[in-house]
Amino acid sequence: MDTVKHNLSDSWAEQLFQQFSHQLVELALVPGQQLVVCLGGGADSQTLLDLTDRFRQTHPEYTYLAIHLDHSFHEKSAAWAAGLVADCQQRQFPFICEPLQVELGARISKEAAGRNARYQRLVELTQPDAVLLLGQHRNDQIETLFLQLKRGAGPKGLAAMAKFMQRHQRYWWRPLLGISKAEIYQYAHARQLFWIEDDTNYDVSIERNFLRHQVVPLFEQRWPYFGDAVLRSTQLCAENQQLLELLLADRVAPHIDAQGRLASRWMVGQSAELQRGILRFWLQQQQAPLPSFAQLEQLREQMLNTDNNARPKVGWADCLVSRHTADNKDRLLTLTRVSKKR
Repeated sequence: MDTVKHNLSDSWAEQLFQQFSHQLVELALVPGQQLVVCLGGGADSQTLLDLTDRFRQTHPEYTYLAIHLDHSFHEKSAAWAAGLVADCQQRQFPFICEPLQVELGARISKEAAGRNARYQRLVELTQPDAVLLLGQHRNDQIETLFLQLKRGAGPKGLAAMAKFMQRHQRYWWRPLLGISKAEIYQYAHARQLFWIEDDTNYDVSIERNFLRHQVVPLFEQRWPYFGDAVLRSTQLCAENQQLLELLLADRVAPHIDAQGRLASRWMVGQSAELQRGILRFWLQQQQAPLPSFAQLEQLREQMLNTDNNARPKVGWADCLVSRHTADNKDRLLTLTRVSKKR
């Protein structure tokens, strides 16, 4: 029986590698392009590192790098980082491991602050046009949809995590998004990988862990194909969001100037739904975190429904939108990013 299980694990490991390689080849990379594995240390990112390392053996024409950023949220994080460094050294896989300073604020969670700091530093450490490989998997996607539902998100939020996106002149790719955590463990055991088990992943006082261990298993027990349905819903929401953005682009882009300011006079008289859609589109073009519905409604009311003598300002997260009247009497909305004090 153990031999059969071992053979099945080896077969799955090879199948996953073939899927991964095929997807990478389909990206039509150019020689010298940088492939960057973002290491958290769990079985998911270590599986991603192993897949990339295997791909590297037959594709030396690309540039490879692994990055681990330690924001010291866990007392064992330094020891974990040392283990990841040793693993990369044993593989002779180029790597960067460094501490990460995370600025915390009253209006943003520690996890969100850490995520934002990681993404910013990853951009700084990588080349333009780099492909950054992220280890999120199928279970993460299901949990993300539940969290977005709890927050009352619209189609963009319910699309959860994109498998592939371009941002900050880099490509962000999640090749394991359709692979379950159990399948990742199967690969990791078959390949005898090094990985870290974070004990905080079992703390159900954390929302994502509560969903992972107590909520989602009940749904999947009652409806075995629930996960497939969730992934299909996220894909449909993503398609609808992309269509909306395509339709808005032609309409909104001519009203955004070279400084990223949005001329707003033409929006007056449009429906509230269209006004909110335009504002969301503009904020996304400025790569700003989207406000809540209440904050967006405040933004719409203040910027579009007050007279020209007013100089309204609306803020959320690290964003501040202000309005001033241009020489041609149009009203320009300007987005600025405000650093938060600790």
